[in-house]
Amino acid sequence: MISRCLVFIFSCLAASVARAADVVPSNAEGCDYHLRGQIVAGDAEKLKVLPITSQGITLCLDSPGGSFAEGKRLFDTIWDQDIATMVRSGERCESACSLAFLGGSMRIGTAVIRFQMRSLRPGGKLGFHSPSLNLPNENSYPASEVQTAFAIALKAAESFFDIKLSEEHGVKAMTDFLYQRILGTRPENMFHIETVGDAVLANITVTGMTPPASITEREIANVCDNAYAANLMDGRPGYTTSAQYYEEILAGDPDGERKVVLTRQGEDLVGKVFNYFSASKFSALGCSVRISDDWKRFWDTDYSPLSVYFEQYSVGDDFGDGVGEEFSAPYWYLLPASQTLGTAAGRTASAQASNAPLSASVSSGEGGFVRLSGYDLYGGDLPDGLLRNMGAEDCISSCTARSGCDAVTYDRWNRICIQKSSGYSNGLLYLLSKADTYVQRAAAGSLKPNVTVPVQTFTKQNKGFPGQPDESLQAGSAGQCETLCAERTCLGFNWSPGAGRCDLFARPDVYSDAAGVVAGFMVQPSQ
Repeated sequence: MISRCLVFIFSCLAASVARAADVVPSNAEGCDYHLRGQIVAGDAEKLKVLPITSQGITLCLDSPGGSFAEGKRLFDTIWDQDIATMVRSGERCESACSLAFLGGSMRIGTAVIRFQMRSLRPGGKLGFHSPSLNLPNENSYPASEVQTAFAIALKAAESFFDIKLSEEHGVKAMTDFLYQRILGTRPENMFHIETVGDAVLANITVTGMTPPASITEREIANVCDNAYAANLMDGRPGYTTSAQYYEEILAGDPDGERKVVLTRQGEDLVGKVFNYFSASKFSALGCSVRISDDWKRFWDTDYSPLSVYFEQYSVGDDFGDGVGEEFSAPYWYLLPASQTLGTAAGRTASAQASNAPLSASVSSGEGGFVRLSGYDLYGGDLPDGLLRNMGAEDCISSCTARSGCDAVTYDRWNRICIQKSSGYSNGLLYLLSKADTYVQRAAAGSLKPNVTVPVQTFTKQNKGFPGQPDESLQAGSAGQCETLCAERTCLGFNWSPGAGRCDLFARPDVYSDAAGVVAGFMVQPSQ
């Protein structure tokens, strides 16, 4: 009878788990303790006995989830104590674990003011979804059991709403955006914090990102857009991505583009961004921000050093002398909302793929070609040089037959050939799991992997790469599988949660449907 499994949604989710999560001291950077493993009833009690100092402690989380009820109790325990939470690179916190993560905060100072203290590092996986009832596949149920299931669903919604209402000193445990995404993400799927915009709208701190090289008009606009999204955007029914929110911000500009003015005042840059939406018919909001020249020294600080002002002004005029509304912002708001969190800063193509089969001889035409596996050559595209629906050998042959062509980038997944002239490219190779670059042997020595742009890892739920893997290892999470891939001859991986298996592929073919599998692949943005 399903009533045995429906006693309580939260405990049912972990019924098959043999052991509880471990809470142990940690030597990992930034962590005082680590919580690892499946979350089951009783795990919250383990946090209540931790010796918490006057400076608080940081709890790093690496768990696939488990009991939602215990996840809520973990949230309450963390919220009520001085515990910061973190998801590190190569680790994951999903489902019930993500509820615990949201409690990360500390009450600091003589005034005992609460500050949010929950952070996500690039390469860490933070995922949310609505709870599951795990009903058996039967055609009908007695009315009493349907009523029980409905009561369980209401209890689950109530628990999420309890977290949504948790707020103190301006610190909100859950934003409208995140609340909407949790309830809108079915149990068989997962909403991950994947971009800067996701983190901004979910009010989750991101650390470990690579700072921009300099402050330009674009970075000033990024700060203001992110501050506007975080503080002035209301919930939007029907919106499913952070990108939709940011599109609406830009749509509020009557000129169709951001007007940004940069001036220097001593050792500070002062930026103004015009034409944010205002409810007043003849007015707009202007944003101003001041950034000191030593900002890079404090890039990964755990507070928000920037003051961002929004001020109403008459359309067509300047602003800066009126009374505005001030918000605090961290330096990572300088990054564009569309930027993916990807992998940890500093993991570049040379680090990711230095052990990959970078080259192999290919006999085709005079002098032969060298294959650079998993790379895209940026630039140098020849006119009308994009060819579709062909194999790699035909792609190389088409280049051999064309004057001025000494290289091609071949997209294996989509059978797309791009003819190139290496001399007109920028000479840099960008990691791309789905592609290979073939270049004539004489020109191959002039091409180098780009070592300045971080590699980003993308994952696809319920997808997998076909064929025999080059290596199979054990991994407790998709993040750990990603780390194993980064350390080996690997451009793609399959992680199977049930078996805890991590399959690594040196040259993965196009992924396809694979229930219960997570496929991961690498991209190094070229612009």
